[in-house]
Amino acid sequence: MIVNLYVDHLMASPPSSAEEVWNATKEHPRAFKEAARKIGLTPAEYQEFRNDLLDGKAVYVRLPAHMDAMAGDRNGSIYAVKNAYMPHPVMGWKVSLSTGAVVYVPQTCGNLAMSRFAVKPAKHVPVVYHHYTPPAPTPAPVVVNVEPTPVAYVPPPAPPPVAAAAVTPPNYGWLWGIPVLGGLIYVVTQPHSTPPPCSQGSNEYNVCSK
Repeated sequence: MIVNLYVDHLMASPPSSAEEVWNATKEHPRAFKEAARKIGLTPAEYQEFRNDLLDGKAVYVRLPAHMDAMAGDRNGSIYAVKNAYMPHPVMGWKVSLSTGAVVYVPQTCGNLAMSRFAVKPAKHVPVVYHHYTPPAPTPAPVVVNVEPTPVAYVPPPAPPPVAAAAVTPPNYGWLWGIPVLGGLIYVVTQPHSTPPPCSQGSNEYNVCSK
């Protein structure tokens, strides 16, 4: 089935803004609600679509060539074409809904079109709660002035006394032998003489001959 968007349009004239599309949904609520139902939008999704038009969430873009469904109005009869394909580039508004449905409004006709995409579930990151114990406050440093303890002076120990070497008093006994030795030396050194006979007495050395 070929849909002539220039003939089977929902709006009397091509809209120039998203606000004009919203005004058309307000002026012709029956036709637009039926068009939304025909292309597969739920009442909640259609209401979200209208709110997004007012909130400025509609984006003016080049529309995709393929859509899941597109509605048209032929002589007051609302219909929908599944797997609609537009062979020529068309500009219009795109509104992304929270359910994954995307609503398109071609500027040439103001009709409603929709494609539904799978919504990726949000990743739930497990959160583990731990009881928080605040750290103990760090005590302020205390400055302590410590006076040095006086220490009594202890003289170093005296070196041990050196043992005195035993002093032997000089022995002068040998001096007594000096006269005798001298006499002997004298006797030895004197020239030998014949001692007198004992009848004449001995000489000064008490020597005589028999």
